[in-house]
Amino acid sequence: MNTLVIDVGGTNVKVWRTNETEKIKVPSGKEMTPQKMVDAVREALQGWQYERVSIGYPGDIHNGHPAAEPHNLADGWVNFDYAKAFDAPVKIMNDACMQALGSYEGGRMLFLGLGTGIGTVFIIDGKIVPLALGHLKFCEHTFDEYLSRKALELHGEKRWKRAVNEATTVLKQAFIADYVVLGGGNTKKLDDLPEGCRRGANLMAYTGGVRMWEPLENMPALAVFEETVGKTG
Repeated sequence: MNTLVIDVGGTNVKVWRTNETEKIKVPSGKEMTPQKMVDAVREALQGWQYERVSIGYPGDIHNGHPAAEPHNLADGWVNFDYAKAFDAPVKIMNDACMQALGSYEGGRMLFLGLGTGIGTVFIIDGKIVPLALGHLKFCEHTFDEYLSRKALELHGEKRWKRAVNEATTVLKQAFIADYVVLGGGNTKKLDDLPEGCRRGANLMAYTGGVRMWEPLENMPALAVFEETVGKTG
């Protein structure tokens, strides 16, 4: 089935079509309402047909719907009828969760999205657990104050890189994670990654958007779980 995957951001809305690795970018910003987003995306598709839509939303999702208005966009996202607007079934997930889902390769994975703030997700045996680790204190300040884009600009690249390495090591140990995926736009500034970490990619948001429609038995976690049971049972 043709799946339309949309990653809604404060600067751009990124759009992927089935079997296409290149994304389409649609400018967003403070004036972007959900209806304007739908209209802009459909115009950018130039008649391309889809059967279902996956949306990565920059905020909390409760029961498949946005729970609060986004900080960097216009209002109206909470009660908007996305399925009606796109004339297709729609699934919505937090944007960091969608990229984390696309990056997941089984086991216990911690995802850290290094962008304007820090997006954090933990996936264990295929179960997605959204986190808000950015608000926790790390030394004298929060993780956000050390790892965000503002921290990078304020403290400089060298100090920011050191903070990323230290925080990643601490959080990997705290969650007993098998591996950590570092995503987000600022990850490209990292030359060397801490042990047990790998670099994510924006394309993983597309992979996550497709995986949102897959049954649980197709998830990598279940394959890992069954293999473990087979070896020990």
